[in-house]
Amino acid sequence: MKNREISGMPTAGVKIWEIMTAKVLTISPEKSVSEAVKKMVKENVECLPIVKFGTLQGLITFRDIIEKVVYAKRAPEKTKVRDVMAKKMITCGPDSTIIEVVKLMKNKRLRRIPVIDKNRKLMGIITDFDLDIIGWEI
Repeated sequence: MKNREISGMPTAGVKIWEIMTAKVLTISPEKSVSEAVKKMVKENVECLPIVKFGTLQGLITFRDIIEKVVYAKRAPEKTKVRDVMAKKMITCGPDSTIIEVVKLMKNKRLRRIPVIDKNRKLMGIITDFDLDIIGWEI
């Protein structure tokens, strides 16, 4: 973990809402894995938060799809996102600091963390790439 300064100011105390990706592509748990893959490929993203009525339900990644659909020889057109999504997720709030999130990512070996409010409404996502842009290496 390396903390650089931006314009002479340390970034450890910066709040996640200031650097997170707020405009996040999502998918419904009722959609097929095939639809999720098409969306991920078209938009060039590695994961999709699963949202129902704005509330975070889970997360699906290409790795989930490979392990739980392709490797398991399930039909992607017939398999629902809800059946293969990760339901237990590490999340953070918008007021979490960069240092808190970096520690979480490093300790849990994560590349992305959904940002939610107190009602589990998805507000954004923070990724290792977002942190790398401002000089934090994980």
